[in-house]
Amino acid sequence: MAQGKYSDIESKCGICWSPYTEPRLLDCFHTFCTPCLEKLDVNDSYLTCPLCRTKIPISDKGVSGLKSYPFNFERSQSDNELTDICEFCFDENIAVAKCLDCKINLCTNCRDYHKKIKTSHSHSLEKLKLDQLDKHNDNSAHECKEHKKEFTLFCKPCNILLCSECSEKAHRFHDFQNLAILIQAKKKMLLARTASLKSRISVLGNTTERIKQEENNSYKHCSIVKKDMIAHATSIKDVFCNTVDVLMNENLAIIDNVKKKDVKAIDTYLNEIETEQLSLAGLVKTTEDFITRSSEKQFMEDFYIIGRHLDKVLNKTVNPLNLHELKYKSGEFKKATIEKLFGQINVCAKDNVITPLYPELPMPEFLPVKERHSFKFPHKIIDIATANNDNMWIFTENLVSLCNHDGVVQSTYAPIAESKRMLRKSADELWFWTGQSAVKKVKTNHLEGYKVPFKNGLVGCFIQNGNLLVYNKDEKEFYEVSEQKGVQQKIKIVDPKNKLQNTDIFTSENILMAETKNSNLVISSLKKTVVIADKHGTILEAFERPNAIFRGIAVDNYGQILVADFENDFIDILSEDGVFQRNLLNNVNNDRIIYSTFHISIDEWGLLWVFNEEKTMKMFSYQ
Repeated sequence: MAQGKYSDIESKCGICWSPYTEPRLLDCFHTFCTPCLEKLDVNDSYLTCPLCRTKIPISDKGVSGLKSYPFNFERSQSDNELTDICEFCFDENIAVAKCLDCKINLCTNCRDYHKKIKTSHSHSLEKLKLDQLDKHNDNSAHECKEHKKEFTLFCKPCNILLCSECSEKAHRFHDFQNLAILIQAKKKMLLARTASLKSRISVLGNTTERIKQEENNSYKHCSIVKKDMIAHATSIKDVFCNTVDVLMNENLAIIDNVKKKDVKAIDTYLNEIETEQLSLAGLVKTTEDFITRSSEKQFMEDFYIIGRHLDKVLNKTVNPLNLHELKYKSGEFKKATIEKLFGQINVCAKDNVITPLYPELPMPEFLPVKERHSFKFPHKIIDIATANNDNMWIFTENLVSLCNHDGVVQSTYAPIAESKRMLRKSADELWFWTGQSAVKKVKTNHLEGYKVPFKNGLVGCFIQNGNLLVYNKDEKEFYEVSEQKGVQQKIKIVDPKNKLQNTDIFTSENILMAETKNSNLVISSLKKTVVIADKHGTILEAFERPNAIFRGIAVDNYGQILVADFENDFIDILSEDGVFQRNLLNNVNNDRIIYSTFHISIDEWGLLWVFNEEKTMKMFSYQ
């Protein structure tokens, strides 16, 4: 990747550092040229963002399938132009207008107030550029198509914009907010975060200078260590050579001294040998003369004396010659021996040499999770399903109860005895799975539908066309079944991109299933893996956690997937394509906010209902 200044990133591609060509927006919110992205390696249908290393899923369309950057780069505005703050109030809201008479910037609330009071109702107001940015988005709806009125409200449960007439009719009982105030509040949240990011850029700039100084210090230190080592090596060489000469001379002197001693010993021994030879020759001559020349009387008289003397001489031994044997023994001279004497450079990690310290700026909480309601429910729950408003259908072994968020039971009725699961087709239409078909109650009667040609089918969920998905464990396929016409098609789960370590995951006695807004299928067999497949059964993503048991699945009004891990006490949010977004709830601090979650569901007000092992139903807001 080419190198450039971070300030250039506002108008230039972070890869080629040239003005953008067909800019594409990645899921990590970094932007690059289309030609630059096409040059990046795509591994296993993912490309890696060159800036933050986030893996970005790529569709069959390749880079052209990524989002185009929704804004243009033709304008060059200063940060102050983009983030002017209201000068009339203390709320630090974004300014959207300027009073030409008062010469102050006004936020939405102050602008409206400015027009109402007598002293300034006639003042001239000018829209700031912030209100006029990105006019290419004007094609998107700014007014209600049905009532032709401007959007002024936001419905939280439905996640849609409303005009005043919508709020009084279809959404009369929903939780809605003033759109301008809500947008101002959300912009403040993002501006607080961009201010924090800018402060980090400044900190990193200072850190760069510190790193360069540390680099210079490192060079100096390396030079000092080199000089010390060279001096030590020179000293060792001198000491070594001198010591070798001394030792050699000492040992040569020893050899010479031994040689002198042995030469003297040899001379002495030779003299002793010659003397012994003369002694023996004289004794031989005398004895022979005695034998041949003595008289018989003399011979007999001296025989014993001479004989004993000859035996004494013959028993006498000659002393050996003792000399010295020289051997030269030297130690084995290896590289390790020299290394031990010379020494070694020891390299160890020097941690935390420089750590950028980011300032802690005040940060409005982003999508806070709050517990809104809770109540005890004493029975074992099989399924829960969203009803109208803030109510929830709760299915126990032999009873269906309609409860509000305070746990007050609004109504009850008994499903047929064979019911194994409860399925929600709409807020007012519940079906009960028996193993081979589904049954719903119509007044006092029970209507059967969605029949499959096999027994003990594992029921999945209703899909957008009104059909029901049922899993056949023997054939390992999902059957799409209509209410009266039966099987419409079979869907086999396939894993062409090898997202799963074990493809035989649908082996439990139950499965959990949901459909996202973009028709993807979310499937769990109450094990450690949640599978996200397209409507044709091709696995797009797999979310896995070791030792997990995913016993709850829900899709909220924003299209997000919520999964509940019974074993590890986690509730996580995934995108509708199965990419992990964030952890929503956990028991990391052992505060038992959630505990061994069995079931989760989202009501029409957007509250998350959580039923746990302690038989407690809790409701959380998180949007």
